[in-house]
Amino acid sequence: MLSIKNRVISNDLSQKILKILNEKNLSNIKINEELISYISKLPNIVHPKIKKYDNNFEIIKIVGEIKKHPFKAMNGTELLSEKDLLKITGLNYFCGERSYYFTGDLTKFEQALIDFTVQKLLKKKFILLSVPDILYDNIIESCGMPTKGTRSQIFKLNSDIYGSGWCLSGTSEMAIAAFFMNSNLNAKMLPLYIAAVSRCYRAEISNLAAEKGIYRVHQFTKVEMFGVCLPSQSDELLELFREIQEELFSSYDINYRVIDMAPCELEKKAYRKYDIEAWMPGLNQYGEISSCTNCRDYQSRRLNIRCGTEFVHTVNGTACAIPRIVNAIAETHQTKQGRVEIPIALRSLVGFDVLGMKRGPNMRRIQKIPKNLKRNCYIF
Repeated sequence: MLSIKNRVISNDLSQKILKILNEKNLSNIKINEELISYISKLPNIVHPKIKKYDNNFEIIKIVGEIKKHPFKAMNGTELLSEKDLLKITGLNYFCGERSYYFTGDLTKFEQALIDFTVQKLLKKKFILLSVPDILYDNIIESCGMPTKGTRSQIFKLNSDIYGSGWCLSGTSEMAIAAFFMNSNLNAKMLPLYIAAVSRCYRAEISNLAAEKGIYRVHQFTKVEMFGVCLPSQSDELLELFREIQEELFSSYDINYRVIDMAPCELEKKAYRKYDIEAWMPGLNQYGEISSCTNCRDYQSRRLNIRCGTEFVHTVNGTACAIPRIVNAIAETHQTKQGRVEIPIALRSLVGFDVLGMKRGPNMRRIQKIPKNLKRNCYIF
């Protein structure tokens, strides 16, 4: 079964494929090239269980209780900005909107989150990769993320300067998948668990008030999980990745819910996808902090990753998307004094119990700016 959105895509592509097959003037090579081009754009099928969801997701479970503060809770961006730990305003002159600076103890907290996540994954036999952030557009397309059109979230490098096809990666998932491109893997090696820490670049926009601040940004750090397995193993691997995510997020003592996504919400690559949403007391609503997806053979067919004669399956999941996790922890564990109590599991790594006891560096404007210097300048 295809999602409603993907059925429209499939019907349109089917018509184009039929047109090519009926074209008598095209050579076999030309027909083959065009067929592969169109067929590669076909979306994945979806898991039989989610057929009944129609246009509504299903809540699988809710973990923890909604935190009710005896004071008016602030959203994470406001809270951290008040303590000069986050800089998100006045950036238009040098990096534009939806960018941010972490300063002071918040930078230590960010590193502690990364270290905590990586240590957990290494104990679970994940292999750590350091990946490139610049990829060819065909790699990104093969992983299920469009690089063309007005709705693309991909940043592209200037083709006049750097040559055609270079893009900034939206997630390390793409580089990890490309690592196995044109490989024939031994069945004894599978399943493979890969993890990577990288910067992610996305040309996202949103007019929703709840998605302002650091919730939806153009670049952020993320720890990614990626699995390569036999076709018979991918359903089980998706559940394993979800269990790992829940173990990580439970360590932060936050309230979250697990959602089995409806067919209409799935990306082209997705056979089944879970979203995890944390309760954000400052926003008074749930917000996505993670997801994990079973892509089956969508990516392996396009990147030619096999085990013997069959294509392997791939599964991916977010172990830690820094801005979203920082938001959830800050809003959940904030105090009346505008500080943040660090979750116990992270205290030994971060080196303190409360974030905000020390203010970040005070950024003050330089008073005398040359008239020809049309930007804001700051010093610490």
